[in-house]
Amino acid sequence: MTEHQMSLSESFNRAFKVMSSSGFLNMEGLNNEVPYFVLSYRTEEEPKVEAEHVRLVQRLRTAGITVADIDLYSLCVELWQEAGIWEQMLEAEPALPKDVFAGPARNIASPEAHLSPRIRDVVAGMVPAPQVVLLSGVGRLYPLVRAHTILNTLQPLLSDLPIVLIFPGTFRQSATQGSSLVLFDRLTDDDYYRAFDLIPQEASGAH
Repeated sequence: MTEHQMSLSESFNRAFKVMSSSGFLNMEGLNNEVPYFVLSYRTEEEPKVEAEHVRLVQRLRTAGITVADIDLYSLCVELWQEAGIWEQMLEAEPALPKDVFAGPARNIASPEAHLSPRIRDVVAGMVPAPQVVLLSGVGRLYPLVRAHTILNTLQPLLSDLPIVLIFPGTFRQSATQGSSLVLFDRLTDDDYYRAFDLIPQEASGAH
């Protein structure tokens, strides 16, 4: 059964089995690739995702696994607030042309300059140190921030922990063209980055 033949609950149950396994947590069998994974779901299941997400984090923590559960949209809101433009964004968004509105917001949320370093800092500041990082909310940031840019810019900053990106759409892998994410199952992002589909991973040494 493939990931998109599974129900949402089946996918998140499978995600728990993989993420709670010692093989996953110890980053075994990656052949020197970074421990980045994608947990994708069909966009029509969006209304149910939050409950499954919360349940997944609770189950992992109950199993004794420390999780850095990071909402990327909320993190960007913090950056915009710190830059003093959040209120202006809320007021101006209905009236400004999209390109004019997006410029300052995109600059402050730049993964390379701001967002990815903030993710690293959040993870580094957690006590106890997390064993896995869970990223969500990327769909709400489109088109200001792209998923592949976050993953690519995180690699030199945070590659010693497994990172799982919860993604609304389809994750495609090709032996010749690498990986791509199809946001909302409609918008293909063909940039290559090193990530694995979470669902097919072995759940070796599961809790």
